[in-house]
Amino acid sequence: MIGEKIIRFDLIDSTNTYAIENYKHLHDGDVIVARKQIRGRGRHGRNWHSPSGGLWFSVVFKPRKIKNMNFYTKLVSVSLHEFLEEIGIKTTIKWPNDILYKRKKLAGILTEGIYGGIKPEVIVVGIGLNVNNNIPKELSDVAISMREIKKEEFSIDYILKKLIAIMNRNKRKYSMRPGALTRVWKNRLDIKEGDEITYNGKTCKIKEIRQDKLILFCNGEIMEAVDLHR
Repeated sequence: MIGEKIIRFDLIDSTNTYAIENYKHLHDGDVIVARKQIRGRGRHGRNWHSPSGGLWFSVVFKPRKIKNMNFYTKLVSVSLHEFLEEIGIKTTIKWPNDILYKRKKLAGILTEGIYGGIKPEVIVVGIGLNVNNNIPKELSDVAISMREIKKEEFSIDYILKKLIAIMNRNKRKYSMRPGALTRVWKNRLDIKEGDEITYNGKTCKIKEIRQDKLILFCNGEIMEAVDLHR
């Protein structure tokens, strides 16, 4: 059960880093949450601005059956999307894991694994959600907060409690039907198979959306993309 134990910090370098460094002492479903991170991380080592006012937390999974890291990324992104929809914030999932509001980043997800063999023994999913925090001026064109969207302050504890409940519900719902979760996730993406995008300076058509990469058709050539920041 996610959230049976919640470990709280006022200040930490990164909740994901803490979870990875202390995974032997943590249990399946443990949540690490911080009021502020000083070294928040995104995908590919990018910095994640994590001041007071946002919700920064990580969930530890020690799965016995589903050890596909992408399942947990989709579980969290779909749960975030559902929560925001419930409170009247219409978002999309930017492949593979960001939550966007009108093309601006509202939340991000970082999934990391600890391997004891071919498959991960421990999976850590970090979530950063801009709630009441101020967005720096230099990021205002690409990021936004819930407070800015709804013109009101939110309870961080309420959001965490609600998200944990939705994640537990979806984990029960989709653990035996991971293919159904993939379909839901695909339906909420901001891109669809058949769309045209620009990748590596080329105009490409999305041939197939996979969990970990896109199959693209670019000027008569098949290409694979694992990141769209190109």
